[in-house]
Amino acid sequence: MSPAPVSVDHLAFPTRDLEKTDHFYAKVIGATLVHAESGYSPSWKSDYLLMTYSLPDGTRLSFFDWPADTGPYPNDPHMPDEVFHIGLRCDAPRDVIAWQNHLFQHKVVYHNEDDGRARRLFFRDPNGIRFEIFASETSKSGRDHEGEARAVVREWQKITGG
Repeated sequence: MSPAPVSVDHLAFPTRDLEKTDHFYAKVIGATLVHAESGYSPSWKSDYLLMTYSLPDGTRLSFFDWPADTGPYPNDPHMPDEVFHIGLRCDAPRDVIAWQNHLFQHKVVYHNEDDGRARRLFFRDPNGIRFEIFASETSKSGRDHEGEARAVVREWQKITGG
């Protein structure tokens, strides 16, 4: 049995300069900051900020900032695996389990995370591109709010001095 279809939900990357990243995507590219969240990642053993921009066509680009990030990016053994990735969304948690079974059958190495809110699978394609599969009945764009996102970013900057 084939797993449920997925769609691209977001592309994720690190950032080292929040102000330059915000200026570039908001002013140069014309994207809108639509989501921001901060918290603690047990797997990274670090606090983090995640900011997400929406391009005019709805494509979402997410950027992570965290105090432990000192670079450089290429082949950095301390770079959390989840930072650079393509996020794929399916509709229901059972679909994530079906994908897990599908990956297992095809001998694709993966790891799963369950933070109590969502189950996620992370794996790489043969070229090393990292993917995330998670379940949500609606795309993250259904929760977009620039004002709330900017408030989270400002708070992060106060805390980190950035």
